[in-house]
Amino acid sequence: MKVIHDTQINESSDKLWNTLRSFDGVEKYLSIVTKSVITGNQKGSKRTCDVNLGHQDFQTLETLEFLDEKNKILTVCLDEGPIQIRGMKFTFTVKSTGDGKSNFTISTDVGNPDAAGAAQTIFSMIGQGLKKFHEQ
Repeated sequence: MKVIHDTQINESSDKLWNTLRSFDGVEKYLSIVTKSVITGNQKGSKRTCDVNLGHQDFQTLETLEFLDEKNKILTVCLDEGPIQIRGMKFTFTVKSTGDGKSNFTISTDVGNPDAAGAAQTIFSMIGQGLKKFHEQ
């Protein structure tokens, strides 16, 4: 089952891409992340995030698995984290829609409805967080 979330953002695709591409500072646009630390920003780089989700505190470890600068696409694998989404690969895509606006898409493949619901919730948070961060 494919889970896809699209968000229209009033920001140029280059600026939006730069935010995602840096692989750093995810806590600036995703409020459940309280701290993130990266080791590099190229394919194979790792990011550790401290997360607070309601009454749960946990840490995630992610790997930047795919990076296409020309087409503004990157894929991140969640190596460690909540069991429902552990091992998932999230693909982030940024496309210009003209007039200084962008379409931001996150997608993944999931094997069960619980994972689909969790992914959709996280995707919505990321999309809305990026929108708020770039449109403020």
